[in-house]
Amino acid sequence: MDQDDLINRYEATYDGYDELYGEEQRNKYNLLFSKIKPYGIVADIGCGTGLLIEYFYNTGIIYNINKYICFDLSINMLSIAYERVKKFCKDKCLVLMGNAEKLPFRDKSIDFLFSFSVINLLNDPQDALKEFKRVSNNVFISYVKKLRHVDIHGEIIGEEYKDLIFKL
Repeated sequence: MDQDDLINRYEATYDGYDELYGEEQRNKYNLLFSKIKPYGIVADIGCGTGLLIEYFYNTGIIYNINKYICFDLSINMLSIAYERVKKFCKDKCLVLMGNAEKLPFRDKSIDFLFSFSVINLLNDPQDALKEFKRVSNNVFISYVKKLRHVDIHGEIIGEEYKDLIFKL
């Protein structure tokens, strides 16, 4: 799927995203965050509607985070994420629009980087994986098993219905 198609897909479906995928995303979060506790500067690459920040707030994880970055290609998805940011973490959250294959962060500047169900959709997933590892030593991604294959070198942390969760 090229980048324009991906953007158009999420621009058109943003208002139903939480209803369609919210429970599925929370299940992945429950699995991963039962095993790790993020802290410091956290980035959610492909944040969509910001479900992860709400999860962090509801579980108290937000109190261990100094800065939280919502990062996505879709302005409509980010508009919902921005509302969540205003509600759950005003002063320590940032909402940015951009491409996962070209992250605007310094090397090793992110303590924990998360990307849920995004890598299979990208034009060049290997570039994105390199970028993820460039900006963070703690990279966790979920990979949709039935979508296009992406060669991922990392430890499988767990499996949730449609996804494998990796630590790179």
